[in-house]
Amino acid sequence: MSDPKKTLRALGLSDAEIACYLALVAQGAQTASELTRRAHGKRPTTYYALRQLVDRGLVHKVGAAGAERFQAEPVEKLLTLLALHRQGIDALEADVRTLLPSLVPERARADGKPSVTFYEGAEAMKQAVMDTLYCRDRHIDSLAPSDNFFWQVGQAFSQPYIDQRVARKITTRHLWEEPLEPEIMLRTYRGLSQVRLLPATMRGRFRTTVFLYDDAVMYISSLASGYALVVRSPEHHELMKGMFDALWEGAAPVKTP
Repeated sequence: MSDPKKTLRALGLSDAEIACYLALVAQGAQTASELTRRAHGKRPTTYYALRQLVDRGLVHKVGAAGAERFQAEPVEKLLTLLALHRQGIDALEADVRTLLPSLVPERARADGKPSVTFYEGAEAMKQAVMDTLYCRDRHIDSLAPSDNFFWQVGQAFSQPYIDQRVARKITTRHLWEEPLEPEIMLRTYRGLSQVRLLPATMRGRFRTTVFLYDDAVMYISSLASGYALVVRSPEHHELMKGMFDALWEGAAPVKTP
């Protein structure tokens, strides 16, 4: 069962707001003084929290002025707050995407110099992989051995990553060394992915997963080697994309169930 306080905090409520809101939901309408006594807090803090809850649409006032009490709205109002929170995140993401190009040094944009970023250790590798969810083109090509980083770290990381990729409607082309239960994987990708099997000459000869997206190429080693390498270079991406397309043409399609 989820922690109510943790969930409400994630929706943007302060600790004082959470204390007031949960008390009103559990015990019904109360005055600000009653809430202050029960929370062992300060009256100004309680009043400010209640004003915030009213502004959020989670609480309303009842009774005459001077004898007013505060009452929680139906708990379904939290879904409205969630929708507003999601809109805010979406707007922030749009702003960040707009900001990114301006943060690239003018000289780097002009001369097209590549950048190389090295990530060491499992947690850093996971963060590098999660960054691919923000690819501008919303498309990733991947080449993976059967025993790859994603299988080695397990479903606790891999499944949420795939779920987020699907939610963002990122299309993918996968070149796999072996089928790896394609029926299950294709259902998981919900029609956004195509899968083909590498030619026999490629099988059993590599342990690194390769992602191609935007102008970047990411190399994800096995968990034992413990590193990820991201090369951002249109020229390098062009080379690897050509090689990927050639392999794709010679690979055997995996039919969607």
